[in-house]
Amino acid sequence: MLEIIPLVLDTDFAEGTVNAFLAIGDTITLIDTGNPGKESFQQLKTKLHKHDVTLRDLDKIVLTHIHIDHAGGIPYIQADTDLPIFVHEQGKGWINSSIDKFEKDQQFFQDFLQSCGADPSKHIVQRHFKEENWRNVSYVKEGDTVLIGGKRFEVIHVPGHSQSDILMWNHETGDSFAGDHLIKAFSVNAFIEPPLLDGESRPKPLLQYRNSLEKVSRLPLNTIYPGHGDHFTNHKELIQTRLQEQEKRCEQILAILADNRKSIFEICQEMYPRLKGKTVFLGLSQIQGHLDLLETRQKVSFNRNGSLVEYFSL
Repeated sequence: MLEIIPLVLDTDFAEGTVNAFLAIGDTITLIDTGNPGKESFQQLKTKLHKHDVTLRDLDKIVLTHIHIDHAGGIPYIQADTDLPIFVHEQGKGWINSSIDKFEKDQQFFQDFLQSCGADPSKHIVQRHFKEENWRNVSYVKEGDTVLIGGKRFEVIHVPGHSQSDILMWNHETGDSFAGDHLIKAFSVNAFIEPPLLDGESRPKPLLQYRNSLEKVSRLPLNTIYPGHGDHFTNHKELIQTRLQEQEKRCEQILAILADNRKSIFEICQEMYPRLKGKTVFLGLSQIQGHLDLLETRQKVSFNRNGSLVEYFSL
């Protein structure tokens, strides 16, 4: 038997909390680590101790993806113990990255916001380079098997929310760790990200996310343990709900573009008027993803006016 224990940790993000999990079986495995910072790390250790577990009792850490609210504890954990880390191979370009890579990524986001008609100084969180040295990292790919709590879980690559997203599922029980791929309480954002390699086009995350949802809908999953909120079952029904929500957003965007061409920022102001300051990037990312989808359906196109991109309906 495998006992799965949620460790609910505080986060400054809008979700309020983020989940890590203990999987206790023949071994003890930690899935995700919470936020960066000493305070979050101390909270994680306190939660572990409540279940009579220390970091040195763990056999490994499995990361569902490398967003900072899920992977932020790694440097603090590895300062205490040299635990092996399992993460999808798409994380290679970001883990222990150089300042050159960091600056190129920051320039990508600056250019993206300008193309949207937004202000990079106001509408995105300004990050600072922090050198990290993760050790003992194993990169996994689609179809690999990882022992979690001593039980075999298959790696399902589910890009969309991020490029490194994985869902881990056990064939015998149907239990799965889904990270932020699928959450019952709210629809997740498919974030715009820079390309992994120079010269490549940026990923189109909403198209990826829809493909990932379709793939997961075919799996015989049972209980899903998500990165935020409570565990749930009946994933197929939830996936259909999420796909329907995306269709409604597409209809909203087409209605906004019915009379005139608009920038992504202008569309965002109409669709998400409550988004202000740094949170505007969330709306821009959401809208760009749906515009990518509408473009594949030949419902919209765009013109460039200098750095500004303006979309119009066809």
